[in-house]
Amino acid sequence: MLRASGIQWDLRKVDHYECYDELDWEIHWQKEGDSLAHYLVRIGEMTESIKIIQQALEGIPGGPYENLETRCFARERDLEWNDFEYRFISKKPSPTFELPKQELYVRVEAPKGELGIFLIGDQSGFPWRWKIRPPGFINLQILP
Repeated sequence: MLRASGIQWDLRKVDHYECYDELDWEIHWQKEGDSLAHYLVRIGEMTESIKIIQQALEGIPGGPYENLETRCFARERDLEWNDFEYRFISKKPSPTFELPKQELYVRVEAPKGELGIFLIGDQSGFPWRWKIRPPGFINLQILP
């Protein structure tokens, strides 16, 4: 909505996260502020996404690779359809780490706006509090 209303705002340019600074891309924006401007911004974002993907693919170094997702399926077992091992054979275990005792807010660019994640750690494996602010309906909070 911001870019369709004439404001050139994109978190990838503002916060300089990941490798977006190393890629050549532009912020698409319109100044009219109507539905057509919003549509044109979205179409422009899709063409810029293609440019970003092409540049990222060109930057991947060549050489051999190893597929870390392979599993040994050669064992003969009689698995039931609802058996635990049948349903979760390709699932990875979740990483465990300790969240420090602090507050953290991270924002990333999402297709419909800014996705915000707020965490409060208490030096355990789980956050004491966490909240995810999706970009979809945040603009409707002023309506009755």
